[in-house]
Amino acid sequence: MRSLHSGLIGACLLGVCLMFSPAAYAEPLTATGFYLGSAQTISLTDPARNGNVSAGAFSLNPPAGEIAYCIDLAQTISFGTPYADYTKSSLAADGVLSPLRKGEIAQLFHGFYTTSLLNTTNSAAFQLALWEIVFETGPSLDVDGAHAATRGVNYATNPDTPGSVIAIADSWLAGLGAFSTDTTGLYTYRSPEHQDQIVYHRTPEPPTLIILGAGLGLIAFLTRRRVNP
Repeated sequence: MRSLHSGLIGACLLGVCLMFSPAAYAEPLTATGFYLGSAQTISLTDPARNGNVSAGAFSLNPPAGEIAYCIDLAQTISFGTPYADYTKSSLAADGVLSPLRKGEIAQLFHGFYTTSLLNTTNSAAFQLALWEIVFETGPSLDVDGAHAATRGVNYATNPDTPGSVIAIADSWLAGLGAFSTDTTGLYTYRSPEHQDQIVYHRTPEPPTLIILGAGLGLIAFLTRRRVNP
């Protein structure tokens, strides 16, 4: 019986470790296409990138199941091409972004990531807001190209960039303060030659938490029985 108890405890502990350990990253990295099937075209006026670009979340495989947003305007990536020069790190450990920008990125993801995946307009707005946070050099966050005094990266207005994308991005940026700056679950993929990406691993869903709670409860029960036979 003691060996059975030990086996159950070991299995529960292993499950807990696997649940919270970061996913292993095996090269190469491949972007397979836009997550929603297509993306919005927006027009940028920025020292790193000028002209029309496609803005929206896209899928990675490998790593299977990852949904990525771009945090790089100077470099590009091609769909379907495997790249072997990416390094993955937690956002907290990322050596490029400042602590302030990391906190703002976390707020954007905590507040609006789920909504960003509902349609191409929201996804483009999220990408636009993310670029603004990453490249802003001043205290204000604003993506509207008409607001020269406050925007960090100049974005052309309608018809080059849909007005709805600009409006949504600005409203989300204005609402960042309502959300947590905790960077847990956010990871960057950086490459010296190709476009850098960021992904979000959300916290376990309620069913997973229930399974975890049951496992921990079983450990406590078995341990108590061994102490009090």
